[in-house]
Amino acid sequence: MQISQQRADLVLDLFEQYYTRVFCFARKSLPADAAEDIAQEVFSRMLQLKHLEQLDEISVSYLIKIADNLIKRRYNRGQRFQRFLDSASKEPQHRKVLETPEHPTVEISRDMAQRLAQLTNSERRVIELVVVSGLSYQEAATSMGVPVSTINNWKYRGLQKLKMLQDEEQDSEDTRRSA
Repeated sequence: MQISQQRADLVLDLFEQYYTRVFCFARKSLPADAAEDIAQEVFSRMLQLKHLEQLDEISVSYLIKIADNLIKRRYNRGQRFQRFLDSASKEPQHRKVLETPEHPTVEISRDMAQRLAQLTNSERRVIELVVVSGLSYQEAATSMGVPVSTINNWKYRGLQKLKMLQDEEQDSEDTRRSA
């Protein structure tokens, strides 16, 4: 997307006026580095907003609502990932294997680490970016230099493989118990 000078100047003006307030709002819920990421994402999204130049006025409350939505999305993705880990992990001993800016202390079982190791590098990286870090498909695609459809396919295949591996382990465990 080509950004016009008028659009860039408008967003820069909004950034200079409201960045501190948006950051402070996000900081109430998140650590400083995550709050900074959210605040920057708000203004990045403003650059992408269609018809930005035609809007009469953009208030700080509008920007804070964008930040609030981003915080909620980040929280929900973190919760979904934690539920995924909880459902996949039956082993009481955990070890730290995934470390991302958003989830610096994600601990997973050895079983899950072994399952993740069986994925392709691309599938594992997409799961880290989208599921763990909470990036959008577009952000992950940009980060990896591939189309969004490829990100979608890798994520789908990776999660399917993880589920299949978990089911196989559960079946073999059930077989051992019944023998």
